[in-house]
Amino acid sequence: MVLRTIPLRAVVSRAELGLEVKAGKSRLDRPICWAHVSELRDPVPYLLGQELLLTAGTNFPRTPAEIDAYVESLINAGVSALGFGVTPVYDVVPRELVKACRDRDLPLLAVPERTPFLAVSQAVGAALAEAQNAELRVIADGQRNLTRAATRPRPTETTVRSLATSLTGWAMLLDSDGAVVTRSGLAPEPTEDLLSLATRLRGGSGPRSASTHIGGDHVVLHPIDQSSVLIVGRNRAFSVGDRAVVAMALAMLGLLRRDTDTSRGHASRLAARLLLAAGSAAESTGDHLAALLDNRAGQDYRVLAGVDVRRRHRGDVDGDFSQLVQLLGTPLVDLAGGSFRAIVSARSAPSPTALETLHKRGWLVGMSGVVGVADLRMAEREAVALRRRAAASGHPISADNESESVASLIDPAQARAFARRTLAPLAEIRSPGPAHLVETLRVWLANHGNWDRSAAALDVHRNSVRHRIGQIERALHVDLSQAQHRMDLWYAVNWLPQDWPDSQ
Repeated sequence: MVLRTIPLRAVVSRAELGLEVKAGKSRLDRPICWAHVSELRDPVPYLLGQELLLTAGTNFPRTPAEIDAYVESLINAGVSALGFGVTPVYDVVPRELVKACRDRDLPLLAVPERTPFLAVSQAVGAALAEAQNAELRVIADGQRNLTRAATRPRPTETTVRSLATSLTGWAMLLDSDGAVVTRSGLAPEPTEDLLSLATRLRGGSGPRSASTHIGGDHVVLHPIDQSSVLIVGRNRAFSVGDRAVVAMALAMLGLLRRDTDTSRGHASRLAARLLLAAGSAAESTGDHLAALLDNRAGQDYRVLAGVDVRRRHRGDVDGDFSQLVQLLGTPLVDLAGGSFRAIVSARSAPSPTALETLHKRGWLVGMSGVVGVADLRMAEREAVALRRRAAASGHPISADNESESVASLIDPAQARAFARRTLAPLAEIRSPGPAHLVETLRVWLANHGNWDRSAAALDVHRNSVRHRIGQIERALHVDLSQAQHRMDLWYAVNWLPQDWPDSQ
């Protein structure tokens, strides 16, 4: 588990705390993961490392040798800094402690009487939260910029340039011969050592990377496939957010490198895929999505999922893509393997007539309800579920006309299986026969168990209705005075195929 950290100076620089650096002034960039208070003579068993340890000197060692041993144990435990609170035990930080920390270059902070340890802990927590928000902004901005780059001409070169800009560093892409495909920023000429490292990475397998230094730059190498390696570098270490941006760029470049088509259509398919996986970066994704759909005035969307019921397998992906873009009115179509997902502006979403037109062209579609950009992934799941129902029923389905009934949430194939399984015992009853029993049950339930109205609707005597309902209860082992049993059987008789029991 990687703990999020902040530099010690992020806490020391908070003037309201009044912290005074007594030792280790050159080490204020040391990372701290939390502030921990301990008055134990030996706190080491309770430490994880990288803490700012706070103590008021209660039960503190007295002799120089003991203080030396105390400081040495903290360093061995990986403590990043020590904060010593003056008063009530000590009026000043002990000179022996200051000397021991200076000798070992351990940052030592004097915590004034007016600053409770809780305030220091809260400051560390606030700084950690600020760091996390900064990382999320880095990821969101990187995702937005990389997605925009993928939709432009020459997307490979543009993506590498966007990555270098996002990292405030440099980036280059090498091919299988070690030649530079593209570079951006102040990328150096690849050295023999760098080319050798890239060659070893290309020859490996599984997730892998390598790091090195060129001059004062931190450099990281990632293979994209067996023929290309991405190299990024800058003059400081890469953060968690930076690595997430690099990972996004790797995924994007992998898609681009597998498809040599760099047309607008390919880029739009890639953009649709990335936007549907956008997750938490709602605000920045929304800006880009609005621009792509010319939808700046409205931030509501729908997701469509469709399947090619023609099963042609003719491989004309470009032709199908162009057709779908025209019919759906959006460039954001991700088409693969005879199915597609698309994002459309809610204002220009296909009408029921347009969905039927798609059906005539061979595409059965499920369309989600209206959502904001943060719920695109949820809308995609809804659209895919509706696509399955559309394929089973043979007609397009929109969430607008499917949300009126609980039954719409059930897959048709599962519904039919439930009906057959629930009503199977009735197929064995020969008099008056399963079809008559099912119809009697449907009419009786529709009339809320009223014997006279059911008899009139079925054109039989009310005692015949009673007899048939009794047969049904005994065969199915149900009590039709219970609402749950009535509800289950109502769905069963309505989901039952018309050719039942022949289809048993």
